[in-house]
Amino acid sequence: MNKILVRLLISAIIAALLVWWLVSQGFDVIPSWGSIEETIAPLNLAIYVGLFSLFHILRAWRWTYLLRPFARVPTGTMMETAFAGFMAIQMMPLRTGEAARPYLLDRYTGASKSALFGTIAIERVIDGLMVSAWLTIALFTIPSDASSYVWVLRLVPVTIFTVALALLIAFHHAPSLVSRLLKKILGLVSRRLADFTVGVIERFHGGLAALPDMRNFWAFVVITAAYWCINAVAFLALARGCGLDLPAAGAVAGMGILAVGILLPAGPGYFGNFQIAVLVALQMYIPDAAQSDRAAVFIFALYVLQTGLTILFGAGGTLALKRRPVVKRTKEK
Repeated sequence: MNKILVRLLISAIIAALLVWWLVSQGFDVIPSWGSIEETIAPLNLAIYVGLFSLFHILRAWRWTYLLRPFARVPTGTMMETAFAGFMAIQMMPLRTGEAARPYLLDRYTGASKSALFGTIAIERVIDGLMVSAWLTIALFTIPSDASSYVWVLRLVPVTIFTVALALLIAFHHAPSLVSRLLKKILGLVSRRLADFTVGVIERFHGGLAALPDMRNFWAFVVITAAYWCINAVAFLALARGCGLDLPAAGAVAGMGILAVGILLPAGPGYFGNFQIAVLVALQMYIPDAAQSDRAAVFIFALYVLQTGLTILFGAGGTLALKRRPVVKRTKEK
Protein backbone atom coordinates (compact mmCIF):
# COMPACT_ATOMS: atom_id res chain seq x y z
CA MET A 1 0.00 0.00 0.00
CA ASN A 2 2.84 2.42 0.86
CA LYS A 3 4.45 1.79 -2.53
CA ILE A 4 1.18 2.56 -4.28
CA LEU A 5 0.75 5.80 -2.35
CA VAL A 6 4.33 6.83 -3.14
CA ARG A 7 3.78 6.16 -6.84
CA LEU A 8 0.53 8.09 -6.80
CA LEU A 9 2.26 11.03 -5.11
CA ILE A 10 5.14 11.01 -7.59
CA SER A 11 2.79 10.74 -10.56
CA ALA A 12 0.60 13.57 -9.21
CA ILE A 13 3.64 15.81 -8.82
CA ILE A 14 4.78 15.04 -12.38
CA ALA A 15 1.30 15.75 -13.74
CA ALA A 16 1.09 19.03 -11.80
CA LEU A 17 4.45 20.18 -13.17
CA LEU A 18 3.45 19.33 -16.73
CA VAL A 19 0.13 21.15 -16.40
CA TRP A 20 1.93 24.16 -14.90
CA TRP A 21 4.19 24.22 -17.96
CA LEU A 22 1.18 24.10 -20.29
CA VAL A 23 -0.54 26.96 -18.48
CA SER A 24 2.69 29.00 -18.54
CA GLN A 25 2.65 28.68 -22.35
CA GLY A 26 -0.81 30.25 -22.42
CA PHE A 27 -2.51 26.93 -23.20
CA ASP A 28 -6.11 26.40 -22.10
CA VAL A 29 -5.99 22.91 -20.59
CA ILE A 30 -9.76 22.70 -19.98
CA PRO A 31 -11.71 24.81 -22.50
CA SER A 32 -15.14 26.21 -21.68
CA TRP A 33 -18.22 24.20 -22.61
CA GLY A 34 -19.32 26.99 -24.93
CA SER A 35 -16.02 26.83 -26.79
CA ILE A 36 -16.34 23.06 -27.12
CA GLU A 37 -19.90 23.30 -28.50
CA GLU A 38 -18.90 25.98 -31.02
CA THR A 39 -15.81 24.16 -32.23
CA ILE A 40 -16.46 20.42 -32.64
CA ALA A 41 -18.48 19.15 -35.61
CA PRO A 42 -20.84 16.41 -34.30
CA LEU A 43 -20.31 14.21 -37.38
CA ASN A 44 -16.53 14.20 -36.93
CA LEU A 45 -17.01 13.47 -33.25
CA ALA A 46 -19.11 10.41 -34.12
CA ILE A 47 -16.56 9.30 -36.72
CA TYR A 48 -13.79 9.53 -34.16
CA VAL A 49 -15.73 7.48 -31.60
CA GLY A 50 -16.39 4.77 -34.18
CA LEU A 51 -12.81 4.65 -35.47
CA PHE A 52 -11.23 4.69 -32.02
CA SER A 53 -13.54 1.89 -30.90
CA LEU A 54 -12.42 -0.17 -33.91
CA PHE A 55 -8.80 0.72 -33.12
CA HIS A 56 -9.27 -0.44 -29.53
CA ILE A 57 -10.84 -3.75 -30.59
CA LEU A 58 -8.05 -4.49 -33.08
CA ARG A 59 -5.46 -3.54 -30.47
CA ALA A 60 -6.89 -6.25 -28.22
CA TRP A 61 -7.57 -8.82 -30.94
CA ARG A 62 -4.01 -8.88 -32.33
CA TRP A 63 -2.72 -10.24 -29.00
CA THR A 64 -4.21 -13.63 -29.87
CA TYR A 65 -1.55 -14.13 -32.56
CA LEU A 66 1.25 -13.83 -30.01
CA LEU A 67 -0.52 -16.17 -27.58
CA ARG A 68 -1.22 -19.00 -30.02
CA PRO A 69 2.29 -20.55 -30.08
CA PHE A 70 2.23 -21.41 -26.38
CA ALA A 71 -1.28 -21.04 -24.94
CA ARG A 72 -4.85 -21.90 -25.86
CA VAL A 73 -6.82 -18.93 -24.59
CA PRO A 74 -10.56 -18.49 -25.21
CA THR A 75 -11.16 -15.42 -27.35
CA GLY A 76 -13.64 -13.92 -24.89
CA THR A 77 -11.26 -14.22 -21.95
CA MET A 78 -8.40 -12.78 -23.99
CA MET A 79 -10.41 -9.76 -25.15
CA GLU A 80 -11.79 -9.07 -21.67
CA THR A 81 -8.29 -9.31 -20.19
CA ALA A 82 -6.90 -6.99 -22.85
CA PHE A 83 -9.58 -4.34 -22.28
CA ALA A 84 -9.12 -4.48 -18.51
CA GLY A 85 -5.33 -4.31 -18.97
CA PHE A 86 -5.49 -1.29 -21.28
CA MET A 87 -7.57 0.52 -18.68
CA ALA A 88 -5.00 -0.35 -16.01
CA ILE A 89 -2.14 0.96 -18.16
CA GLN A 90 -3.96 4.23 -18.69
CA MET A 91 -5.17 4.81 -15.15
CA MET A 92 -2.42 3.45 -12.90
CA PRO A 93 0.49 5.78 -12.08
CA LEU A 94 3.92 5.59 -13.75
CA ARG A 95 2.67 2.96 -16.27
CA THR A 96 2.60 0.29 -13.56
CA GLY A 97 -0.51 -1.13 -15.21
CA GLU A 98 1.65 -2.81 -17.87
CA ALA A 99 1.73 -5.93 -15.67
CA ALA A 100 -2.06 -6.21 -15.50
CA ARG A 101 -2.65 -8.30 -18.62
CA PRO A 102 -0.10 -11.06 -17.82
CA TYR A 103 -1.35 -11.36 -14.24
CA LEU A 104 -5.02 -11.37 -15.24
CA LEU A 105 -4.56 -13.93 -18.00
CA ASP A 106 -2.55 -16.11 -15.62
CA ARG A 107 -5.36 -15.80 -13.08
CA TYR A 108 -8.09 -16.87 -15.49
CA THR A 109 -6.23 -19.31 -17.78
CA GLY A 110 -3.08 -20.41 -15.92
CA ALA A 111 -0.85 -19.36 -18.84
CA SER A 112 2.84 -18.78 -18.10
CA LYS A 113 3.43 -15.25 -16.81
CA SER A 114 6.98 -15.22 -18.17
CA ALA A 115 5.74 -16.04 -21.64
CA LEU A 116 2.91 -13.51 -21.30
CA PHE A 117 5.38 -10.78 -20.31
CA GLY A 118 7.34 -11.76 -23.40
CA THR A 119 4.35 -11.09 -25.64
CA ILE A 120 4.01 -7.64 -24.08
CA ALA A 121 7.69 -7.01 -24.87
CA ILE A 122 7.17 -7.98 -28.51
CA GLU A 123 4.03 -5.86 -28.68
CA ARG A 124 5.75 -2.78 -27.30
CA VAL A 125 8.79 -3.12 -29.57
CA ILE A 126 6.77 -3.66 -32.77
CA ASP A 127 4.41 -0.82 -31.85
CA GLY A 128 7.33 1.48 -31.11
CA LEU A 129 9.28 0.52 -34.22
CA MET A 130 6.29 0.94 -36.54
CA VAL A 131 5.05 4.22 -35.09
CA SER A 132 8.52 5.75 -34.80
CA ALA A 133 9.29 4.80 -38.43
CA TRP A 134 6.09 6.50 -39.60
CA LEU A 135 6.89 9.45 -37.36
CA THR A 136 10.33 9.81 -38.93
CA ILE A 137 8.86 9.70 -42.44
CA ALA A 138 6.12 12.22 -41.55
CA LEU A 139 8.57 14.68 -40.01
CA PHE A 140 10.68 14.72 -43.17
CA THR A 141 7.71 16.44 -44.86
CA ILE A 142 8.33 19.62 -42.83
CA PRO A 143 11.38 21.91 -42.54
CA SER A 144 13.93 21.05 -39.88
CA ASP A 145 13.45 24.48 -38.29
CA ALA A 146 9.70 23.98 -37.81
CA SER A 147 10.46 23.03 -34.21
CA SER A 148 13.47 22.42 -32.02
CA TYR A 149 12.12 18.88 -31.51
CA VAL A 150 12.07 17.87 -35.19
CA TRP A 151 15.49 16.22 -35.46
CA VAL A 152 15.19 14.59 -32.04
CA LEU A 153 11.82 13.06 -32.92
CA ARG A 154 13.01 12.06 -36.39
CA LEU A 155 15.87 9.96 -35.09
CA VAL A 156 15.74 9.10 -31.38
CA PRO A 157 12.49 7.02 -31.17
CA VAL A 158 13.22 4.91 -34.26
CA THR A 159 16.80 4.32 -33.07
CA ILE A 160 15.70 3.23 -29.60
CA PHE A 161 13.11 0.76 -30.88
CA THR A 162 15.41 -0.61 -33.58
CA VAL A 163 18.02 -1.35 -30.93
CA ALA A 164 15.35 -2.91 -28.69
CA LEU A 165 14.18 -5.18 -31.51
CA ALA A 166 17.75 -6.22 -32.28
CA LEU A 167 18.34 -6.95 -28.59
CA LEU A 168 15.23 -9.14 -28.33
CA ILE A 169 16.14 -11.09 -31.46
CA ALA A 170 19.74 -11.53 -30.28
CA PHE A 171 18.56 -12.71 -26.88
CA HIS A 172 16.22 -15.20 -28.53
CA HIS A 173 19.10 -16.80 -30.46
CA ALA A 174 21.90 -16.46 -27.89
CA PRO A 175 20.47 -15.76 -24.41
CA SER A 176 23.61 -16.69 -22.46
CA LEU A 177 25.89 -14.51 -24.58
CA VAL A 178 23.56 -11.50 -24.46
CA SER A 179 23.10 -11.88 -20.69
CA ARG A 180 26.86 -11.90 -20.12
CA LEU A 181 27.41 -8.86 -22.35
CA LEU A 182 24.63 -6.88 -20.69
CA LYS A 183 25.95 -7.71 -17.24
CA LYS A 184 29.43 -6.55 -18.22
CA ILE A 185 28.27 -3.34 -19.92
CA LEU A 186 25.58 -2.29 -17.43
CA GLY A 187 27.71 -3.52 -14.54
CA LEU A 188 30.09 -0.68 -15.25
CA VAL A 189 27.30 1.65 -14.16
CA SER A 190 25.52 -0.43 -11.52
CA ARG A 191 25.54 -4.13 -10.70
CA ARG A 192 21.98 -3.89 -9.42
CA LEU A 193 20.86 -2.27 -12.69
CA ALA A 194 22.61 -5.01 -14.66
CA ASP A 195 20.96 -7.81 -12.65
CA PHE A 196 17.54 -6.14 -12.89
CA THR A 197 17.79 -5.58 -16.66
CA VAL A 198 18.94 -9.12 -17.40
CA GLY A 199 16.27 -10.53 -15.11
CA VAL A 200 13.54 -8.60 -16.92
CA ILE A 201 14.78 -9.70 -20.35
CA GLU A 202 15.02 -13.31 -19.26
CA ARG A 203 11.39 -13.22 -18.14
CA PHE A 204 10.47 -11.91 -21.59
CA HIS A 205 12.27 -14.77 -23.28
CA GLY A 206 9.31 -17.13 -23.06
CA GLY A 207 7.16 -14.83 -25.15
CA LEU A 208 9.72 -14.74 -27.93
CA ALA A 209 8.43 -18.18 -28.92
CA ALA A 210 6.10 -16.20 -31.21
CA LEU A 211 8.97 -15.01 -33.40
CA PRO A 212 9.75 -18.30 -35.18
CA ASP A 213 6.07 -18.75 -35.97
CA MET A 214 6.05 -16.46 -38.99
CA ARG A 215 2.39 -16.92 -39.85
CA ASN A 216 1.15 -15.72 -36.48
CA PHE A 217 3.86 -13.10 -36.16
CA TRP A 218 3.14 -11.48 -39.53
CA ALA A 219 -0.60 -11.59 -38.87
CA PHE A 220 0.15 -9.64 -35.71
CA VAL A 221 2.26 -7.14 -37.68
CA VAL A 222 -0.42 -6.64 -40.35
CA ILE A 223 -3.15 -6.03 -37.76
CA THR A 224 -0.81 -3.66 -35.93
CA ALA A 225 -0.25 -1.66 -39.13
CA ALA A 226 -4.00 -1.58 -39.78
CA TYR A 227 -4.91 -0.35 -36.33
CA TRP A 228 -2.28 2.40 -36.36
CA CYS A 229 -3.59 3.54 -39.76
CA ILE A 230 -7.09 3.69 -38.29
CA ASN A 231 -5.77 5.71 -35.36
CA ALA A 232 -4.14 8.23 -37.71
CA VAL A 233 -7.36 8.61 -39.71
CA ALA A 234 -9.32 9.11 -36.47
CA PHE A 235 -6.79 11.73 -35.30
CA LEU A 236 -7.16 13.59 -38.60
CA ALA A 237 -10.97 13.37 -38.58
CA LEU A 238 -11.23 14.90 -35.11
CA ALA A 239 -8.66 17.61 -35.92
CA ARG A 240 -10.55 18.60 -39.06
CA GLY A 241 -13.78 18.47 -37.07
CA CYS A 242 -12.29 21.08 -34.73
CA GLY A 243 -11.42 23.35 -37.64
CA LEU A 244 -7.67 22.63 -37.65
CA ASP A 245 -6.05 22.67 -41.09
CA LEU A 246 -3.83 19.68 -40.33
CA PRO A 247 -2.35 17.70 -43.24
CA ALA A 248 -2.38 13.90 -43.31
CA ALA A 249 1.35 13.83 -42.48
CA GLY A 250 0.57 16.02 -39.48
CA ALA A 251 -1.96 13.47 -38.22
CA VAL A 252 0.61 10.68 -38.56
CA ALA A 253 3.20 12.81 -36.75
CA GLY A 254 0.69 13.72 -34.05
CA MET A 255 -0.26 10.09 -33.52
CA GLY A 256 3.41 9.12 -33.38
CA ILE A 257 4.50 11.86 -30.99
CA LEU A 258 1.55 11.07 -28.73
CA ALA A 259 2.46 7.36 -28.74
CA VAL A 260 6.04 8.21 -27.77
CA GLY A 261 4.96 10.84 -25.22
CA ILE A 262 2.67 8.55 -23.25
CA LEU A 263 5.38 5.89 -22.96
CA LEU A 264 7.05 8.17 -20.42
CA PRO A 265 6.01 7.57 -16.79
CA ALA A 266 3.65 10.31 -15.65
CA GLY A 267 0.37 10.90 -13.86
CA PRO A 268 -2.68 8.61 -13.91
CA GLY A 269 -4.50 8.81 -17.21
CA TYR A 270 -1.38 10.21 -18.93
CA PHE A 271 -2.64 13.62 -17.80
CA GLY A 272 -0.07 16.25 -18.65
CA ASN A 273 2.27 14.34 -20.95
CA PHE A 274 -0.71 13.52 -23.23
CA GLN A 275 -1.53 17.18 -23.72
CA ILE A 276 2.11 18.24 -24.13
CA ALA A 277 2.80 15.53 -26.71
CA VAL A 278 -0.15 16.54 -28.90
CA LEU A 279 0.63 20.24 -28.50
CA VAL A 280 4.26 19.71 -29.54
CA ALA A 281 3.01 17.88 -32.64
CA LEU A 282 0.47 20.56 -33.55
CA GLN A 283 3.01 23.37 -33.16
CA MET A 284 5.12 21.85 -35.93
CA TYR A 285 2.24 22.42 -38.35
CA ILE A 286 0.27 25.18 -36.59
CA PRO A 287 2.82 27.52 -34.95
CA ASP A 288 0.27 29.36 -32.77
CA ALA A 289 -1.38 26.15 -31.48
CA ALA A 290 -0.61 26.97 -27.82
CA GLN A 291 -2.81 30.07 -28.08
CA SER A 292 -5.44 28.55 -30.38
CA ASP A 293 -8.89 27.86 -28.93
CA ARG A 294 -9.48 25.25 -31.65
CA ALA A 295 -6.26 23.42 -30.76
CA ALA A 296 -7.19 23.49 -27.07
CA VAL A 297 -10.63 22.02 -27.80
CA PHE A 298 -9.13 19.37 -30.08
CA ILE A 299 -6.57 18.23 -27.48
CA PHE A 300 -9.19 18.23 -24.72
CA ALA A 301 -11.67 16.25 -26.84
CA LEU A 302 -8.97 13.80 -27.93
CA TYR A 303 -7.98 13.19 -24.33
CA VAL A 304 -11.52 12.84 -22.97
CA LEU A 305 -12.65 10.53 -25.77
CA GLN A 306 -9.59 8.27 -25.62
CA THR A 307 -9.68 8.07 -21.84
CA GLY A 308 -13.44 7.66 -21.66
CA LEU A 309 -13.62 4.91 -24.29
CA THR A 310 -10.66 3.08 -22.75
CA ILE A 311 -12.37 3.13 -19.35
CA LEU A 312 -15.70 2.08 -20.89
CA PHE A 313 -14.18 -0.94 -22.64
CA GLY A 314 -12.05 -1.69 -19.58
CA ALA A 315 -14.98 -1.60 -17.19
CA GLY A 316 -16.91 -3.97 -19.44
CA GLY A 317 -13.93 -6.34 -19.61
CA THR A 318 -13.43 -6.23 -15.83
CA LEU A 319 -17.09 -7.00 -15.08
CA ALA A 320 -17.05 -9.89 -17.55
CA LEU A 321 -13.87 -11.34 -16.01
CA LYS A 322 -15.40 -11.31 -12.54
CA ARG A 323 -17.98 -13.80 -13.75
CA ARG A 324 -15.30 -16.22 -14.92
CA PRO A 325 -13.84 -18.87 -12.62
CA VAL A 326 -10.27 -18.47 -11.38
CA VAL A 327 -8.05 -21.37 -12.45
CA LYS A 328 -4.98 -22.76 -10.71
CA ARG A 329 -2.39 -20.03 -11.10
CA THR A 330 1.26 -20.58 -12.03
CA LYS A 331 3.90 -20.41 -9.31
CA GLU A 332 6.00 -17.84 -11.19
CA LYS A 333 6.62 -14.52 -9.48
